[in-house]
Amino acid sequence: MRLKFTLLFFFMSWFSFGQTKEIDSLKKELKRVKTDSERLKVLTNIFETYLFINLDSANVYRNEIISIPKKNKKELITDYGHSSKYFYYKYDLDSSLCYAEKSLKIAVELKDQKLQSDFYRKMAILSSRKFDYEKATQYGKLALKTAKLAGDWEHIASASTMLGNQYFKRNDFDLAIKFYLTADSIYKANKYEDRNTALLYDNLASIYIELKESKALLYIKKGRNLYEKLQDLEGLNYNNTLKGTYYQAVGDYKNAVVNFEKALDFYINYGSAYRLNEVYGRLINCYSQIGSANKASSYLLKSEVLIKNLNDKSNLLELYMNAGQYFLDQKIYNQAIIYLNKANLIIHENNVDFSLTSKREISKGLSNAYYNTKDYKNAFEFSQISLNINDSIYKKNNLEISKELETKYQTEKKEQEIALLKSEKEVAAQKQKNQHNLLLGGLGITSIAGLFLFVLYRNRHKTNTKLKELDILKSNFFANISHEFRTPLTLISSPIDDILTDDSISNKKREQFTVAKQNSERLLSLVNQLLDLSKIDAGQLKLHLQEGNVLQLISALSQSFTYSATQKNINLNLNIKQSDENVWFDKDAVEKITVNLLSNALKYTPENGSVVCQASVENNKLVLQVNNTGTGLTYEESNHIFDRFYQTNEQNQGTGIGLALVKELVELHKGTISVTSTKNEWTTFNVMLSIDKNSFKNATILGTDDTDSKIEAPIISSTIFEDDNEFVDSELPILLIVEDNNDLRHLLKQTFEENYNVISAPNGKLGVELALEHIPDLIISDIMMPEKDGVELTNALKNDERSAHIPIILLTAKADVESKFTGIDTGADDYITKPFDKKLLVLKVEKLIESRRKLQSRYSQEIILKPKDIAFTNLDEIFLNKVQIVLDNQLVESSFNVEDFSKAVGMSRMQLHRKIKALTGLSASEFIRSQRLKLAAQLLKNSDINISQVGYSVGFNDHAYFSKCFKDIYKCTPTEYAKKS
Repeated sequence: MRLKFTLLFFFMSWFSFGQTKEIDSLKKELKRVKTDSERLKVLTNIFETYLFINLDSANVYRNEIISIPKKNKKELITDYGHSSKYFYYKYDLDSSLCYAEKSLKIAVELKDQKLQSDFYRKMAILSSRKFDYEKATQYGKLALKTAKLAGDWEHIASASTMLGNQYFKRNDFDLAIKFYLTADSIYKANKYEDRNTALLYDNLASIYIELKESKALLYIKKGRNLYEKLQDLEGLNYNNTLKGTYYQAVGDYKNAVVNFEKALDFYINYGSAYRLNEVYGRLINCYSQIGSANKASSYLLKSEVLIKNLNDKSNLLELYMNAGQYFLDQKIYNQAIIYLNKANLIIHENNVDFSLTSKREISKGLSNAYYNTKDYKNAFEFSQISLNINDSIYKKNNLEISKELETKYQTEKKEQEIALLKSEKEVAAQKQKNQHNLLLGGLGITSIAGLFLFVLYRNRHKTNTKLKELDILKSNFFANISHEFRTPLTLISSPIDDILTDDSISNKKREQFTVAKQNSERLLSLVNQLLDLSKIDAGQLKLHLQEGNVLQLISALSQSFTYSATQKNINLNLNIKQSDENVWFDKDAVEKITVNLLSNALKYTPENGSVVCQASVENNKLVLQVNNTGTGLTYEESNHIFDRFYQTNEQNQGTGIGLALVKELVELHKGTISVTSTKNEWTTFNVMLSIDKNSFKNATILGTDDTDSKIEAPIISSTIFEDDNEFVDSELPILLIVEDNNDLRHLLKQTFEENYNVISAPNGKLGVELALEHIPDLIISDIMMPEKDGVELTNALKNDERSAHIPIILLTAKADVESKFTGIDTGADDYITKPFDKKLLVLKVEKLIESRRKLQSRYSQEIILKPKDIAFTNLDEIFLNKVQIVLDNQLVESSFNVEDFSKAVGMSRMQLHRKIKALTGLSASEFIRSQRLKLAAQLLKNSDINISQVGYSVGFNDHAYFSKCFKDIYKCTPTEYAKKS
């Protein structure tokens, strides 16, 4: 025995020396690398090596890997994969699952089937460990499916092994062995020898251990040979555990203990609570069986201490079963019953199908315990449960078939070769027969083709009929819903009109009700457009022609946009060729076409841009052209711009109805419409309408219209609110509102302006600039905005050291879970959907700022600055560490001031002031003074320095001023403080 342990020590030392030498070599290489990519490669190799030696060391290098900036999503998924793997071996399953889910999400986004298969497999393993067997099965099938779609043999083998594990846990040994042998054949065919192959041999060994077959030792030996070749210390010690488990199963407890003790020496220092607890459990049972009660009791206590703080059902189940068996062996039956019932409760809470073996052993133990306490009723019931489970396992597995399955597998290839030879003969005979039937087959195919074409024609006819019926139903639906909207809109707008006529209301209220009136009119306009579209679809919208001056109408309509253009600093150029000629046209249709085109042009023209409207009558045609400057349209956007509900991008505020209606009205008016666009230059809409009475057959003819007296140009009104961002220095918290809708931005500003110093921005780009300039206390931002949306704004600010601490609330019209997840995942502190409750928004703002102030108050209570205690984010902690380094080097210099401080940390004075204020509640100068006083307090408490010299030592030039400042903070003089200490 002594010789065995000496050889073991030499063997393990040799491996450790080899791996240490490899790590030392990698560390030397790490010092030489220059680029991030080279550094990442070497760090990954060190991490992977330490993963099977010492988990704490592996974690150090994992953190270094994470700190390297990632260029793309594939590098990020590698980061998450390392973290998931580390936490899996650490047996922090929740953390491992979290990183695996993040990885899987990115893999799905990238449409990378190999990565999807890998992380579906890991999700299956983790779900199984967490007793979520339904998800485990679901993910397992997806892993194999995506691996096959990817055509990747390595992932197919890994997924097969994992599915074999699932069936093994269900005690379905036949299917488990089939999947394991499938994986084994793939590995052999590709001459693949890696840790996965060794783990596959371990899994096969586990089945034969369950069957108490010596063949288990053969697979254990195969696995060990591979682990030795790979110099995998963790694998070797798991192999020792497996070998001990075999000897335990066949009743050779002394040999079992030898192997478990070998593994124990490694796992004590490795860092995996799960593996260590597994070895403790095995030793408890073995020492109990050979009569070493003290040692068994000692390991039971160690097991309890180990998992005391782990909220893990798997470990608890093992502990309770081990404790129950220990007390059974010691004939302390009441204690055995307590622990075994606890184990039984965990089993009942989970899928029994995956826990039959454990359930059987628990029931067997409870039957024994109850029998010895003379509770024969319970003893009989649990005895029956144990026997039924045993029968169930044996029904699932014809054990003789399980044992012979591998042999059958080995002969399978020969049988396939014989089948191939037979099939070749059959093919030759069939070929001759097929030639005989070829003519008849041709005639049959011709007949079938004719029948097929007839059926296809009939089905298409039915489909077209159904589509027409659906169009009618859809049109009726829009018509009905539009009519239903009109009544509540009338009930909304009428009281608003009454209030606006009241001269006694305040200007602020008048502004709010004017906005409400304009938006109710906008909603009514959208309802009318929907109704018009439904009428066109149903063929119910008819033209009402009247004779009049169409150019005069267009001139009046276009001039009504002058005020809106002036407010946006847009140059509106009207080129309407005046004519006294009366023509035939539908006044309502022309008005809607003109208003929609000009509204769109003004809406998408940037400040200081231009809009040109030209109209003329030529050859019985009305020619209308609307041009505007701006970003323009792509070729694809131009092709779809007239489609219903089409939007060029999600950030646009439109509904996608206006231009679709314009096109329908133009075609109804026997005209054409087209669009041409040059990117970042001009976009032009060209309309040509027939104004010849003879062109319209089914139109209603109205009386001649006196256009000079009867045209009333619509008032295209829109309240324009200026963003008054003159910063007023006050004690009020600074609130930045980023919202592209003028009305909503102004409403939010009015809501908060009494209690906050409010600044605002109409888009995300300007919002980021204002945030970095003023460093506000909180930001409220819309998500869908031009130039830079709310998600991009959040990303930019949360990844900037100057603004990472600022809480951000995102507002959006998107209420789906995925959108909320995206918002929170970018780092936003809250997410509120529109329409929102104003009181709830105010309360959330108050609570977020209050939570920041509570954290600030912790700073004043600490003698030593602890970055992690007051930081809101990792970037804040990095910033505070940088501040601490600056203070350590320069604080004691009496000349050190805010100017020096801001230069040292790389911020402007104002940015530093706002950042420090947000984190500590102090201005930059107060912060320096506070740090000096804290350093003085430490010196008074811990050193023998003369009290009169303490102030000078920490940067104060005037002792009297130092004493005054010290007393203001600590409520006593430096001398009194020193005496107290």
